[in-house]
Amino acid sequence: MRQTGHIPRTPRRSPARLLASLFAFALALPLAIVMTSASSAGAHGWITSPPSRQDHCATGRVTGCDGLQYEPQSVEAPKGSRLCSGGTRWTFLDDDSRNWPVTQVSSTVTFQWRLTAAHSTSTWDYYVDGVLFKRFDQGGTRPPSNISHTLSGLPSGKHKILAVWNVADTANAFYNCVDIQVGSGGGDGGGGTPEPPTRPAECSSAAWNNSTVYNGGQSATHRGHAWRAAWWTRGEEPGVAGVWRDLGAC
Repeated sequence: MRQTGHIPRTPRRSPARLLASLFAFALALPLAIVMTSASSAGAHGWITSPPSRQDHCATGRVTGCDGLQYEPQSVEAPKGSRLCSGGTRWTFLDDDSRNWPVTQVSSTVTFQWRLTAAHSTSTWDYYVDGVLFKRFDQGGTRPPSNISHTLSGLPSGKHKILAVWNVADTANAFYNCVDIQVGSGGGDGGGGTPEPPTRPAECSSAAWNNSTVYNGGQSATHRGHAWRAAWWTRGEEPGVAGVWRDLGAC
């Protein structure tokens, strides 16, 4: 007796089950996109000392910063740029005629970074007037949030330092320009009025308290000096944390 072969049929999904599957996929897709984006855009930071151009925006010493004062950590662009803006929309950072404040320093300078979100890092590159002066190799590791680098043997005179933080696992880098005067001379950003000395009123601020919340621009005294907060802070000691600007001895 000849047997007829039986071809199994693929079970059909009901319209309700099909709609449920599509709905679950639609919910999961945005989450996957967010997680992927977060892994590639986790690094942010800028130089606070000597103050970078975006730090001057953040502290209010320079105005007209097109919103950069609220996110100085976000000057991020593809690697390879030699612009202060990195080629971002904040092109005013590239304008050397803008009378940027200049910090007077010695030939040895420590550049202090504030990282709001650290990321694995390949190198930190420092250019003096467009020429690579020093490279610090991070080896692909994750840096601390308060990392600093010291440059020695800087030539005398006024210089623009371009500091580039090259992230290891993305195609992007973070860009900072710092205007300095090595040795005597300058100090006000190219012909403007120098910042006035510390006023007595600034030295009359209350003593710093580690449980008090200080917003950007608020002052406190600590260890015989007056200090001004550059942004929101609590529990970060003046003279230790980069959030505080030393206004001078009281």
